[in-house]
Amino acid sequence: MLGNSLAVAALDVRILRRDPAPVLVMTVVPLLFVPFLMPGARAQLVDLGHLQATGAEYAVPGLAILFSLLNAQQVITAFFREQGWGTWHRLRIAPVPFPGLIVGKSLTALAAQCLQLVVVLVGGGLLFGYRPNGSPIGVLVVAVLFSAVMVCFGMLLVALCRTENQALTLSNIVAMAMAGFGGTFGPVTALPAWMQAVAPASPAYWALDAITALSLDGAGLRDVLGPVAGLVGFAALFLGVAALAFRRQIREA
Repeated sequence: MLGNSLAVAALDVRILRRDPAPVLVMTVVPLLFVPFLMPGARAQLVDLGHLQATGAEYAVPGLAILFSLLNAQQVITAFFREQGWGTWHRLRIAPVPFPGLIVGKSLTALAAQCLQLVVVLVGGGLLFGYRPNGSPIGVLVVAVLFSAVMVCFGMLLVALCRTENQALTLSNIVAMAMAGFGGTFGPVTALPAWMQAVAPASPAYWALDAITALSLDGAGLRDVLGPVAGLVGFAALFLGVAALAFRRQIREA
């Protein structure tokens, strides 16, 4: 099944290479916004006791997570593009098990998500001095896990929605809600009490909780196992519900 999944993924790689603009936008735009958010982020971090903070420690990962949430649209586009071209049915009847087909369609999106997050974080370091004082490996692990969560989130919307417009609209609404409650615009501790109570329902909250500890508190990977477990839980939840919805689609087909 792995070979078939890789073959499906290779087709998506060719398409992405021909038109990389959507991923480039989600990578370049957050770096353009960093200098505008750094002064406010610095003031908030100083209030929280990080007197030496420049603001990049929160603005860079916050924007990376925000645009990763929005980049989940790539999963939706990849699936519905096949329907628009009339090739989805051909893939369905190809000698590829349906789980292998789903995995193959998701691999390229996962790679694009990881690339977007890592490039924004590295670019933030080169351009604005973002330097995590904790484990760089921990930051990488969180980036990969959050990318997987977003791919599973995209698959969930594909499975639940009947049209691409429905899925994209719902993706934008839910992504911005998760971004706001998750603290991508500023530390969750600065939000009203009721928002702080809701914040753990957003995967962005767990990702930023881990990256903030790794960026500001000198944390290692072991120190952020709680948030890491939270991200794994969201990925499992989204993937499980998507699998049930896809199974329903197969029965109705």
